[in-house]
Amino acid sequence: MRALQAKFICNFFECICHRVMQRVERIAKSSNGSVTFRFDNDILNQLRSESDQRRISLNTLASQIFRSHVEYDMYASRAGMASFPKSLLIWIMDRLTEQEVDQLSEYIAKNEIKDMTLLVKNQYSISAFLDMIESWLRVSGFAYRRHVSDSDQTFVIQHDMGKRWSTYFEKLIKYVFEDLNENKPSFNLTDNSIAFRTR
Repeated sequence: MRALQAKFICNFFECICHRVMQRVERIAKSSNGSVTFRFDNDILNQLRSESDQRRISLNTLASQIFRSHVEYDMYASRAGMASFPKSLLIWIMDRLTEQEVDQLSEYIAKNEIKDMTLLVKNQYSISAFLDMIESWLRVSGFAYRRHVSDSDQTFVIQHDMGKRWSTYFEKLIKYVFEDLNENKPSFNLTDNSIAFRTR
């Protein structure tokens, strides 16, 4: 009987040790780390309120904030990005002719995008450019959808800024693809959205 109890205890501890080792291995393989921060109560209460409104955990909200900072915010001002009211940008763009919109998009594509992409993503390629667009969209609060498959990528961007902005985005993207010697994507435009597909 004692031998049976001893065997049971050994098997029990062996099982526990095995589970603990599996957990340790999972943690070791995980690319996540943990850190503790202290915030003023006002800031913490606002973060909790935001996470409740979005129906996500405070941890998820904090991860999103830090990801946004690392992927875009910490480079934005150094890359020449600035925040302006949407209504001002619409007003300015609506006063440009079609030719001026084309010239502006070509100038930005050929003189600014490469530097911005290198600064934010450490390389100048189609994938880095598309990742930068996604980071910018996320930070800007535009509704968008990105679908990536083995053979192509599709973006749908709802900017709600008018036809001239759709034209600007289309031409800007075309000029960047041209600069990188890539096949031009196919586009579908409305007054307030743009969809494009790469191959």
